[in-house]
Amino acid sequence: MTETNDAETMNLKKTEIKVLDRVGDYFILEIPLWDFESLNLNEKIILYYLWHAGVSGDRITYQQNNRHSLELRDFFLDLIQYEKEIKKFDKNLHEKILSYTKRIVIHHGNHNSDSTIKFMPDFNAKEFSALLKDIPKFNHKLTPELTKAIFDKNYESMITNKNPKIGDIITESKNTFYENVAQKDLENFEDKYPLNSTLVKTKDGKLIEKVWRSGTKDGKILPGLYSKELSNVVNNLREAIKYADKSYGKVLSLLADFFETGDPKKYDEYNIEWLKVDPKIDTILGFVETYMDARGSKGTFEGAIFFRDEKSNALIKSIANNSQHLEDNAPWDAKYKKKWASIPTANAFMQIMATGGAGPVCFAGVNLPNEQWIREKYGSKNFYISNTTYASRTCFADRLFKEFLDSDEDIKLMAESFKARGPIMVTLHEVVGHGSGKVNPKLKGDPKDHLLEYYSTLEEARAELCALYHVWNKKLIKDGVITETDAKAACLDYVFSYLTQMRRYPGEDMIHEDHERARSLIVLYLIEKGSCSLYKKNGKTYPKVNDYALMNKQVGDLLSEIMRIKGEGDYLAGKKLVEKYGIYFDLALRDEVVARVKKIDYPKRYAYVMYKSELVTDGKTGKIVDVKIRPYSSILEQAQDIRKLYG
Repeated sequence: MTETNDAETMNLKKTEIKVLDRVGDYFILEIPLWDFESLNLNEKIILYYLWHAGVSGDRITYQQNNRHSLELRDFFLDLIQYEKEIKKFDKNLHEKILSYTKRIVIHHGNHNSDSTIKFMPDFNAKEFSALLKDIPKFNHKLTPELTKAIFDKNYESMITNKNPKIGDIITESKNTFYENVAQKDLENFEDKYPLNSTLVKTKDGKLIEKVWRSGTKDGKILPGLYSKELSNVVNNLREAIKYADKSYGKVLSLLADFFETGDPKKYDEYNIEWLKVDPKIDTILGFVETYMDARGSKGTFEGAIFFRDEKSNALIKSIANNSQHLEDNAPWDAKYKKKWASIPTANAFMQIMATGGAGPVCFAGVNLPNEQWIREKYGSKNFYISNTTYASRTCFADRLFKEFLDSDEDIKLMAESFKARGPIMVTLHEVVGHGSGKVNPKLKGDPKDHLLEYYSTLEEARAELCALYHVWNKKLIKDGVITETDAKAACLDYVFSYLTQMRRYPGEDMIHEDHERARSLIVLYLIEKGSCSLYKKNGKTYPKVNDYALMNKQVGDLLSEIMRIKGEGDYLAGKKLVEKYGIYFDLALRDEVVARVKKIDYPKRYAYVMYKSELVTDGKTGKIVDVKIRPYSSILEQAQDIRKLYG
């Protein structure tokens, strides 16, 4: 592969990144988009109906996150319609209510989607109650319980608590995956619907599963939880099938069958068929990721809709084509190395909509399906999201580089290394990270059933370590897929990212998000072993790779151990690693980072305003002649439109 400029390689075209708004320490960006008009009419129509399938399930995520989240969304989206009345009462209060409402729709409730800790409004209960009395037409009631949900920081304070100081991981996690259930109740209990049910303990002590399904039209399978929402999802999938080819139509049909029946076997069938196709339009839809369940079992609804970014695909596929070589050269024991059934499907995609657990705060890439036995037997599919990753990793990045890198050489290395920090590391993480390895055949069930609340952190650490290890692969460098400069940039960026992620924890004493725990686990391990360091100069802390070769060796050592832990389901060893390196941080260092980031006005995170999809029909025949997309003007317009369409 010929080495070229990053922007040329990744089809970036120096796209302008538009900052539409800022909500506290989150910046709201419009997703950059290119090449939509390259799609043919059928592809656009499929995309339109998949867009609606994703949007129609968005309200499920509110209901899963916390029992008050959907009520809060409706309460505040309705309240801000009384702009004149609120401004007349108090202009400053109007701005505070507007900001709080935006945060609710960004996070699908009033708990931060990273830490899952409740965030508090900038107004108090007294002034808020007085305002509501001044708007008699407003038809929502501020009940005592809703008042606590908004203003009491200790009431249902976390929706996912994997390391509670009191209680257990189930009782102290205030999502709705479990009702009246404690961790001890789950001993020797085996879910029939592990991914898609709410587990309820009845008054007589029995555990029952309330399945998330729409029910079948013939009435043979009755509706379950979220039946209204899932019926809308299914109806839109059935419409998309009409415009899909036979193979992709079969895939979408199996997914619709799963939502109707809730049958886990249907979901397995869907995933296996999905791995056989490589459509230009695709979706990640349903109960996919289990991060929000402290037990690592129940899936949060998400709907992400993409079309392939053809011009950015060369780098992604060149890495995927080397998957067996990289597996063979992984540092772990041969008994955990798998033979890939085929070259994994890997593509760069443009995202136009992401709902539920997938957005408005978006992922950079993903490897699916998550089921280990399917990955081992049938392979996996990999998405690199080129437009959102480009936006998040280039917008205002120079501010962070200048503040947290000590030398002009390091600043230049990072500023010119988007390819290393973006597509290379993301693709290695997904394709030959999550997609790699096999477990001991004697291990019963999935590794997550054994590693429990530590599984997600360990699996993310394993994927990150694979990327850090293989970025130095001699064949990839010889073939020009990666350069040594790319490899150095990726390694420095990793230590740099650990340091700068501290900006996300003001007022907290531990890391809660699994990807960030994984990064902490890796970097603190490497610092302890000596290949990396954080050093002080003129009162400021900076990252450093002391020895790149030593770092690569130590990355391999840690990777080998985590692969062994996964392969054997070694809960105690995994727990020890995560609790030693992955959870806690230096509070003084955190305070320093928070202050420095505030000074340079850099965000904690980015959230995205997506695109609305609309049919164009012939006025006489009603035939669909085109599909148009346009960006929403704001995060609130997006939320209001989704609510208007599907409640």
